[in-house]
Formats: sequence, C-alpha cells, structure tokens
Amino acid sequence: MDLETFASLFSGSPFKPLLRHRNAVMNALTHLNRQIQVLNSEHTETVASSSWIKELPHQLEAMAQEVLFCLQKPSLMAQPREVIMDALQSQNQLAHQTFRLSERLSYRPLRLPAEMSVPLNDLTRQFGKTVYQLRRAVIELNELSQGGFRKQYNQSQGRFRRNLACDVDELRKISQEIREQTCLMENTIDPVDVALLFLILDDISDLSLWMRTLVTHLQA
Repeated sequence: MDLETFASLFSGSPFKPLLRHRNAVMNALTHLNRQIQVLNSEHTETVASSSWIKELPHQLEAMAQEVLFCLQKPSLMAQPREVIMDALQSQNQLAHQTFRLSERLSYRPLRLPAEMSVPLNDLTRQFGKTVYQLRRAVIELNELSQGGFRKQYNQSQGRFRRNLACDVDELRKISQEIREQTCLMENTIDPVDVALLFLILDDISDLSLWMRTLVTHLQA
C-alpha cells in the first residue's frame, strides 16, 4: 500500500502533516537559495528574509505538533513511529538551519576583495545545484511512493542519495577553500565581514549535511 493510500484510509495518519511539513521546508530552501545567489553580487543591499519565511517557523511548529498528536492516537495499524520521528527531526533541523542562514544573509552585504569573486560564485552555483537536487529527489520520490512503484522508488532513492552526496561534498570542499583563502587575506578584510562570512559558511556546511540526512530518511 502506498503512502497516499495509507494516509487516506486513516484520518489520524501522521503522514499527511509530515508531507505538508516537508513541502514547507522545501519552499523555505527555495527562498534561501534566492538570497544565496546574490551573496557575491554588486548590489549594495542584501535580500531580506520575507515576512512569509519569518512566519513559517510557527507554521512548521503547528505541523510538527499535528504529527506528534497523530502518533499518540490509537490506530488499527502499527505506525513506524521511529521512522516518522527521525524524518520529522531531520526536517526540523533542516528548517532550523535554513531560517538561521536566511537571517544571517539579511544582516548586511559582505565587503570582500575582488579576488574572492570566483570562489564565491562557485559556492553560490554549487549551493543552487544542491538545493535543486534535493527538491528533485523529494518530488520524484513522493510521486513514486504515491504511485506504489517500490522498485523504482528504491532505485531512484539510491541514485539521488549518491548524487546529493557528491553535491554536498563539493559544496563543503568549496566552503573550505574559501575559509583558507579568507585566512590568507584576513588583514585586508574587515573583521566583521570575516566573522559573518565564517558563520555563513558554517551554516551552509551544516545545512548540506541535513539535506543528505533527509534523503536517507526518505528511503524508510
């Protein structure tokens, strides 16, 4: 029985609110990607977090509470509680990292030497590619799950997990190279910009790992 059919049979199923929660997190990542893409632009203003993404944490909390409430209700079928809790935790962590990075990107535009333009462009391009890979994985795996194509689901899950792992590794590699270059040029950069850049890079690294974890949990 596929996920959508299962959820439709039991009004108290935790799967529907879990899926709504996941889709909201993906939308937040899309907003974040737009902010990241102007990290190295010539604009003197940052892309601020929208009112929507500022309100989203409260909405996600309500969805998470709905998932937990459904898990407490009696059911005719055993619920894979641990699997659902693990997935919800991964989605919550991914959302938390997204909100924190979105906020930091809205503080002030970075003022960095021109020599750092190429690695920063590589970073923003790779971040966009990684987000795209994750969204594609979530959409396709949801469609295969709803259609009951378990064999294709497992094959696609393995393929997306490998591709995303490569993208995450490349993103972390670029991030580390930017750190090293920043340290070499530290005396020519405002200390505030150095500190903010390192915080942004830390958040990107943490966020990428939670992206990989989410795809792993989708297999379950």
